[in-house]
Amino acid sequence: MRPLPTAFTVLLLAAGGLAATSYVYGWPAPLAAILPGAGERDEETEDAEPPTPVVLAEAGLADIALTLEAVGDTVARESVTVTARVSGRVETIAFTDGQDVAEGDILVRLDPADAQDQVRVAEAAAEEARQAFGRAARLAEDGTGPRAVANDLQRQAEAAEAEVASARERLDDYNIRAPFAGRLGLRNISLGALIQPGGEVAVLDAVDPIEIRFTVPERYLGEIRMGAPMEAASVAFPDERFRGEVTAIATRVDPALRTVLVEASVPNGEEKLLPGMLMNVTLETGQREDAVTVPPIAVQIEGANHFVFAETEGRAERVEVRVGQRDADRVEIVEGLEAGRRVVVEGFQDLASGQAIEPRDRSEGDPPPARDGPEAGDARTAAPAARG
Repeated sequence: MRPLPTAFTVLLLAAGGLAATSYVYGWPAPLAAILPGAGERDEETEDAEPPTPVVLAEAGLADIALTLEAVGDTVARESVTVTARVSGRVETIAFTDGQDVAEGDILVRLDPADAQDQVRVAEAAAEEARQAFGRAARLAEDGTGPRAVANDLQRQAEAAEAEVASARERLDDYNIRAPFAGRLGLRNISLGALIQPGGEVAVLDAVDPIEIRFTVPERYLGEIRMGAPMEAASVAFPDERFRGEVTAIATRVDPALRTVLVEASVPNGEEKLLPGMLMNVTLETGQREDAVTVPPIAVQIEGANHFVFAETEGRAERVEVRVGQRDADRVEIVEGLEAGRRVVVEGFQDLASGQAIEPRDRSEGDPPPARDGPEAGDARTAAPAARG
């Protein structure tokens, strides 16, 4: 037998290796694409892939409150450091730290011995002056005494009465009182201590209602109005919202920051809010009617962009949107989506644009696992709401 040519032998070996490989692993992609019936097999595979079960919600129309976000501080409606007007030794402390007091309540009594002596001396002098005036007045009426002397003694008696009133006022200064109703802070004195005029006793704050002061950019000045409703939140009470209204707007704009100071009043009957607390303020500036809204969970975030998966002929379509106002239940879609379209609110995992979807009720089966990445609820911090 004649030996086969070398080239022919190599070709036979290569063909055999390719056949063996295709038997074990299948045809390579470039060859599989050109083999007869390859397209039909791909279509069959695609058609055989089951649709992704999702929960849909319809984009609706709603009236949206236009709001403005700000950060502010709580401020007492009235605040003062209670001090002594006279010097004296502390005899009685009539309050406890953090106590609520009424206007005029005695907080501290100082030793009044010296002041009481001054009152007694003034009263004795006044009584003597009254008696002298009485004798001179009777003599003047009888014509046996000069009228001028009686008039002089009358003025002296009136001066003595005024001195008595002044002495009694000085005596009352030894009782340190609350100038208005409010809550006391920590006391700064002790029993037996010698206190001087101006010595601090305690801080007194009137906190019901309490004021919240915050700044807003100058460009929103035309949208702020007296009496506008607002609500505030604090990290100290994460599940509560404190509602009030705008009571004052500063008469000047800060030329350096281009902001204006706004003050709101908030009822604080339970006195949960204390002066100096940091508050997140939401101020209502108006209302937009018939705005397109979707549930917050429908809005997806990718970098600085927002999008939703809308249902189109049984398939998911990625739609870029621009969001506006938002609250806990709805997010406004300013641009990109029309009312009436259905959007995916559950079943985001591995969902891609063009993928077949199967709508189902939320109650059917277990809810799908949460997808990676921020939900629309996280969008509050991930992307501030745009103003419409």
